[in-house]
Amino acid sequence: MPKKKLIRQNVYPYHVITRNNNRDWFNIPIYEVWDICKESLIYALEREKVEINCFVLMSNHYHLLLTTPHENIDRFMMHFNWRISFMISNRINVINHKFSNRYKWSIVSKQSYLFNVYRYIYQNPIRAGICDECKDYPYSSLHFSNFEAELFNYRPHLNYSDSKHLIEKRFGSEFDNCIRNSLKRSYFKPKQKISVLYKKTLNDFKYGVSH
Repeated sequence: MPKKKLIRQNVYPYHVITRNNNRDWFNIPIYEVWDICKESLIYALEREKVEINCFVLMSNHYHLLLTTPHENIDRFMMHFNWRISFMISNRINVINHKFSNRYKWSIVSKQSYLFNVYRYIYQNPIRAGICDECKDYPYSSLHFSNFEAELFNYRPHLNYSDSKHLIEKRFGSEFDNCIRNSLKRSYFKPKQKISVLYKKTLNDFKYGVSH
């Protein structure tokens, strides 16, 4: 399947996912990878200015939501992923650490979609069985300090404290799969109306159908 042509734009956020080669785990503790990712954000931001909206690191991949006022997603991602690979390679003493081919991206052009993408990103550790609430997972932008937020040009579209009910609410595997599949498109667009999935999930809970 051919790679989709990159769309450079400066209005809407991109959801980006990058995985390790063969989906292997990082070969160093995740807390070290977290520090490397944060250093790499600084490195890339010094070269290409973007806004970081959301970031979650998992054991073999990461999710990033970013906005590019200068239409420079490709240049930012080149610096960011190169720096992560370089630092991990030095840490484990290998020739080069590799991500699996190019990062995957999707443009999120509607606010209602955007809130669901935030939920999907932050709930990754919950779906993996690591924690019960998004805030419990340490390797997430929810734990950026005020100082780090300035360093990383962290500009979330919603505040966790004000939107906890939205971020933490779960709608089951069918809803998650719909979001996941939609993120494979150049422009995020669910095949089913999100409002219909909401209603179906609420009815399932009402009548005792488990997910």
